[in-house]
Amino acid sequence: MHRLPRASSRFLVSLAIALAPLTTSFAAPQCSRDIPLNATCEINLATLHPTQSAVGMIQVEERAARMTGDTDFVRSTARRPIPVVQGPDGHFYLTDSHHLASVLVRVGAQRATAQVIGRFDNSATFWQEMQARRWVYLYDAKGKPIEPSALPRRLVDMADDPYRALAGYAQDAGYYRKTDAYFMEFHWARYFGDRMGWRPIDRLNLLEAMQAAEVLACQPEARDLPGYPGPCKH
Repeated sequence: MHRLPRASSRFLVSLAIALAPLTTSFAAPQCSRDIPLNATCEINLATLHPTQSAVGMIQVEERAARMTGDTDFVRSTARRPIPVVQGPDGHFYLTDSHHLASVLVRVGAQRATAQVIGRFDNSATFWQEMQARRWVYLYDAKGKPIEPSALPRRLVDMADDPYRALAGYAQDAGYYRKTDAYFMEFHWARYFGDRMGWRPIDRLNLLEAMQAAEVLACQPEARDLPGYPGPCKH
């Protein structure tokens, strides 16, 4: 049997080591107090605490239905990590991407990549700090203020806000522009809900609701909302 020269053997071993990261799954440290601010880590989705009361479940279910095949969710979310804040109780609070996280949970994902964008140690000022940075939305679906204690404790406990789904679809359709304004979809959801009398929205009448939203989005009454597209052209 022909033996490889020793130098060739060492080369093959080195090559195997060099290629190993390309063939193994994405690895990240577990989220903990040891993770520096702005660093990424792997987090258990079941332990995340929402910072808003609801999501548009129509959108969540539709996005989940479009996800097919086995997916390495830790690797896929590493390209755009889920932003979290660690509170004085040691728990991690989701500050954005509630819809994405809800989709991941619905398709059976257990873990994802997060970025620790804040950490607070004073329980007496925690929620004030969160509000000052606009990392929490303390309102119900109709804009009534709520206490932090009323927030759901888990992603699976979040309520359904059909008008938030409508606002999301309206943005996707270009009825108003995406901006950097915090919680802008909720502002549009409340505007649409007020103008549409909070009539029920479901998959069966979503198209009709979208037609109404298209007309409402360009009305003068919406001019102070973020992403206002300008006066109606028809």
